[in-house]
Amino acid sequence: MKIMRNAGGPIRVKDVGVELALEVEARGRLEPLRGKLSKLAGRGWLRELPDGRFQIAL
Repeated sequence: MKIMRNAGGPIRVKDVGVELALEVEARGRLEPLRGKLSKLAGRGWLRELPDGRFQIAL
């Protein structure tokens, strides 16, 4: 959530992965992160935009 707040706007899953020092170039490494962000969106903490980016729900 801190990464999302500091972004100041919608952010891609890849950008969150870079901030978390994940191996973002390896295929499939970001899917677990995408799932976690989607789960937070489902709970109302985040909002998933149609282009796949996420932002904090207001």
